[in-house]
Amino acid sequence: MENKTLILSIALNGYQWIYNKELKSHKQYAQKYGYAHQAVTRPYISALGVECCWLKLTLMRTALLSGYDTVLFLDADAMVSPRCPPLIKAFQKNKYIYMAKGYSNRFNSGVLIARNNVRTIEWLTRVINARLNKVQKENDVGWGENGHVIELSKAISFIVELDQKWNNTFDYQLNDYIRHHNCGPMRTSFIKIFFHKVVFFLSARILAFINRYPLNSGQKQVENVLLHETNKILSIYPKLARQ
Repeated sequence: MENKTLILSIALNGYQWIYNKELKSHKQYAQKYGYAHQAVTRPYISALGVECCWLKLTLMRTALLSGYDTVLFLDADAMVSPRCPPLIKAFQKNKYIYMAKGYSNRFNSGVLIARNNVRTIEWLTRVINARLNKVQKENDVGWGENGHVIELSKAISFIVELDQKWNNTFDYQLNDYIRHHNCGPMRTSFIKIFFHKVVFFLSARILAFINRYPLNSGQKQVENVLLHETNKILSIYPKLARQ
């Protein structure tokens, strides 16, 4: 493998079009420092709906297991500034998972740096395997993987808090590296707010349909869909599992 650092983003269910400008900034950042880059934009519609955010964990784990030294995951709605430094500037000794805290003062997994280490793989696997478990109220964000990430990051010695500059979700005045227009104060566009409401509405209908008509009886359908979607993406984007 020529390049050992991967910049990864996932933009499905219309995100690939509405956040095209942000996705372009991810590619430009990768090119600036010679990193490998992959924006996952297919399949255009995910059977997981908004829960396709779980794919970031399965794909990151696959990429690390295939030989990447570092994976930076960026949500599709995260804008990378030209002033963003190389990832090595954030690294600390014996620290393998890096996240900043969002406007709720909890870890936000929309910008997630993972360095290749057995403890990283074990942690990713632990979070993925807990996806059907209910998280404590104090860690719950309502949907997706972030609540599980918050809950399973507590008192973990190899997880370090990034400076807010790496994932700014609420401070308009901050001279940041990455500005994240997630569900918090940074999302002010009426069009994007409306778009997300539509995506959530359709996602609920898709998941209800999937749960009503299982693909494989005797297996947990949510697990089936996550595995199926992960494998489908890996077949489309072989770079993610490159040896």
